[in-house]
Amino acid sequence: MTQPQDVLAMLPEVQAVSSRVLITLVVDTSYSMSQSGRISELNRELLGWREDLLSNDVVRRQGEIALVTFGKDHVRTVDPTGRTSGQPAEAYVPVAAFAPRPLEAGGVTPLVDGLQHAFELIAARRNQLRASGRNMAYRPLVYLITDGVPTDAEGLPSDNWRDIAPVIRQQEDGKHLLFFAFGVDGADEDVLRGLAPNSAHSLGRVPFSRVMQMMSTSIDKSVSAAAHDESAAVLHRQVNEQLDKEERMRRFLEESG
Repeated sequence: MTQPQDVLAMLPEVQAVSSRVLITLVVDTSYSMSQSGRISELNRELLGWREDLLSNDVVRRQGEIALVTFGKDHVRTVDPTGRTSGQPAEAYVPVAAFAPRPLEAGGVTPLVDGLQHAFELIAARRNQLRASGRNMAYRPLVYLITDGVPTDAEGLPSDNWRDIAPVIRQQEDGKHLLFFAFGVDGADEDVLRGLAPNSAHSLGRVPFSRVMQMMSTSIDKSVSAAAHDESAAVLHRQVNEQLDKEERMRRFLEESG
């Protein structure tokens, strides 16, 4: 398999013109996600999330989305349209077409292989866009959702995430992508912070509906006109500030109700 350093080095530099917003979901479908109905909950929220995405004008007109899973069947590119159960003809589809089939959980947690595969998809799609004369005004957005600890093929905990973490930082510093890590109940907080020092969120038993809302907030901030020239660190800080504000409001409304 291509090494993480080689994969991310393939990502061409973002240009300040036109065209697409690439959103890549990298979702844990290991055995632990089958516990307590988590995978069923995630499936429901993924289907409903499309309408939230379409409320953003930039995403509605220029957004493309891909879905990568790691766990059951190792690492898979899932057809975002839900039309096929096998390898999709296109990894990325317009956000309006996002309607994936229900995901199933099982197996170990090849988290790094999932990320690596996602970066390969991003590189391939960006090269396709460049070849057709459609460069990108927005950095690709990568969202990791996990409830566990990275493992090797035998299911033993692995620290191979340490190899890819500095490469992700380098790509963010170069304004080539933005990376977010969301951990639900069971996720390793140290791994999340190692992969995403400024954009890791350990959420425990928070409903997946809240995870989707947080992702939508980060997308809105990342594709705003003010985001083009900002560093990844600044954008992550702005996203975190907005998320904190939304959480305070949510708690106030709960207490008031």
